[in-house]
Amino acid sequence: MREIMELADEANRYIDRHKPWALAKDPARAEEARAIATQGINLFRVLMSYLTPVLPRMAQTAGEFLDVNFDDWERIRRPLLSRRIRPYQALARRLDAAAVASLVERPVPEDSIAQAAPAGEARPAAAAQAASAAADASASSKRPQMVGIEDFSKLDLRVARVERAEAVEGSQKLIKLTLDLGNERRTVFSGIRASYAPEQLIGRMVIVIANLAPRKMRFGTSEGMVLSASSEAGERALLLSVDADALPGMHVS
Repeated sequence: MREIMELADEANRYIDRHKPWALAKDPARAEEARAIATQGINLFRVLMSYLTPVLPRMAQTAGEFLDVNFDDWERIRRPLLSRRIRPYQALARRLDAAAVASLVERPVPEDSIAQAAPAGEARPAAAAQAASAAADASASSKRPQMVGIEDFSKLDLRVARVERAEAVEGSQKLIKLTLDLGNERRTVFSGIRASYAPEQLIGRMVIVIANLAPRKMRFGTSEGMVLSASSEAGERALLLSVDADALPGMHVS
């Protein structure tokens, strides 16, 4: 499943990089846009073929959309070309993080956290189980939940300098950061690999949540969270920056 999700990330990056929706606005590039969209459809078909054993209902809906069956993996060697597809219907709803958090009544055991995926690598099985309840919980309000100053004051936000940055073997999303917080060093795993090469990050000033509970992962223990911004689709994460005069260890308020 991890390998399938990493392939899905690669497919998303391909579409985001070529942006066929933008190309389609130019009549002279219509064929190029059509070719990229065709490639995207075929990547989607391959991924759904892999997911059929664990998400059979979703695969059935996808098969109706493409007018194909996912009963023979050998068929994916031959791309779909020169054929009509049916109108698309959404296969799943996006999870609302706040709604999911409201469903959690007790902390997750540490041994379960050790097996959990890094941030941003969602599991289709978990999404299938939680999507309905999360959607119902978030339907009444699309705005983020309001918090008071006392909630914000619980966060220890600090300026940190990136001393080292390394790609994490076995993950397409994570970069291992060694951060200087002025009077201490922290190791943080951050899902920003789609946006940055590790060597670009050396010496960069970032903002980190310093009092976040350490999280055990199969790659090691992450001792905080680096703040970043992302689009609604969440394909890329862009680091938040601070003024050039900021020093490691400074509090953010």
